[in-house]
Amino acid sequence: MCDSLDNIDVEVGGRAVVPAGTILDDVLGVLDFDAFQNIDLSAEFENQGVTKDDVDSVQVLAFTLRVESPESGSFDFLRSASFFVETEGQPRVLIAKLDEVPRGARELSMDVVEGVDLKPYVVAPSMKITSEARVSGRPDEQTTVVADVLLDVDASIPGC
Repeated sequence: MCDSLDNIDVEVGGRAVVPAGTILDDVLGVLDFDAFQNIDLSAEFENQGVTKDDVDSVQVLAFTLRVESPESGSFDFLRSASFFVETEGQPRVLIAKLDEVPRGARELSMDVVEGVDLKPYVVAPSMKITSEARVSGRPDEQTTVVADVLLDVDASIPGC
């Protein structure tokens, strides 16, 4: 009976602002999501009645990017992107990527890397998600990109 109760979906989101390009711009090498620089899921766990000590495993279920503004914006400046999880004392690990960004896309579903257990990162004091991107310049207008990551946390629920 407890098998379905011990999995918790946790959402982590962030925003990145990509400045408009100029003729003199170099290419952008990262998408810098401020909210991804210091992720601590303790409060989310507390809301579910669990602690980091109760975590058995954590998997990425979905990782999406969406152009929030401008309304006419797209990911045409982006050719490919890779996202990694990092924390002190653990190796940097690829969690999601997209090798080829379709022209005109306003929303991207990243390819999630299967079998990566994020438990050592989630139970650390904090973790961060970093990126590497291959681009073809910057967008014509300042562009705000929203990232949403859905995690499946398998936890030991007291009493189950």
